[in-house]
Amino acid sequence: MSEKYRKFLRIVGRFIPRERIYTDPLRRLAWGTDAGFYRLVPQIVVRSVDEQEVVRLLRTARSLGLPVTFRAAGTSLSGQTVSDSILVVAGKHWERYEVLDGGDAIRLQPGIVGAQVNRILKPYGRRFSPDPASVASAMVGGIVMNNASGMNCGTHANSDRMLRSARLVLADGTLLDTGDPASREAFAASHGALLHGLEGLRREVLADEALVQRIRYKYSIKNVTGLNLQPLVTFDDPFEMIAHLMVGSEGTLAFLSEAVMRTEYDFPCKASAMVYFRDMREACRAVVAMKRLERESGERIVFSAEMLDRKSLEAVHDPTGEGLTAVLTETKARTPEELARRIARIEELLAGFETFAPVHFTDRAEEYARY
Repeated sequence: MSEKYRKFLRIVGRFIPRERIYTDPLRRLAWGTDAGFYRLVPQIVVRSVDEQEVVRLLRTARSLGLPVTFRAAGTSLSGQTVSDSILVVAGKHWERYEVLDGGDAIRLQPGIVGAQVNRILKPYGRRFSPDPASVASAMVGGIVMNNASGMNCGTHANSDRMLRSARLVLADGTLLDTGDPASREAFAASHGALLHGLEGLRREVLADEALVQRIRYKYSIKNVTGLNLQPLVTFDDPFEMIAHLMVGSEGTLAFLSEAVMRTEYDFPCKASAMVYFRDMREACRAVVAMKRLERESGERIVFSAEMLDRKSLEAVHDPTGEGLTAVLTETKARTPEELARRIARIEELLAGFETFAPVHFTDRAEEYARY
């Protein structure tokens, strides 16, 4: 360990108990492991408990020129939570929440698990719309900052669309709450140059119509690659730009200590079908037709359609799908009668395609949860 890291340890040891600072090889290795296949072992792991600790940690690291990486659950497959420098963990102790506006919004700290948010919102008939496959273990900090989504939230209800405000700690230790007028005013006084630079960047982007159209198109489809450019063409308020630029930034722009998210209606009636096709071309044609059905009917009938090719089916040991292509299809409704009508519409549509077996929807939770 270099002298810089030793100095960091001496400084943070004055305000963080030693039992929450890990330097032994085993725990550094363990905390430096996430769901991805990358291997980096941090020099120091710190379990943080509140904003003020993060403020002081970042100021100390910045003064010494040491990189910092943040980690919540570590469920990402892309290595965002591994580091060979300082790893700051924000899981336990970061689990507070507040339901707002009768469930229409919720204030969340980064360490609360996505599935737990849905359990909290269930009595209000609402749900946390980002639904990555790892929602049962992924935490809000990672979900929002990675713009983790899922097939149900698509682009219409991902973190970028549902974020109302964010509470952030910048690299220099400055605390900003984009939903608090007093915080915005103080930030404008201390970081006016940053706000001015953002507004200038927005003007530069808007002056290039081809670039604007390219950005709008790229974010009209699933796109979580690289930093989020959409706020530059969507918002004229620099604080809205800052909040939404965080989504997908993977912790490179700031630490997210709190997010206020809009919620969406949780349909009480759901049904899913695993529809098998003999080849991928026919499956693609069916998905396009299901999308067209939504446009022609003027209502959302097919809520999700996720294609699984032969390799995907082999990976989950699906004997039915051997050599086939499947489309996992879901529909939702407010009443059983409406659900039955929507299922009938989808089955009628799919009757015009060559499926391996008759289309069968199930509304039994234990069956569609397995799908």
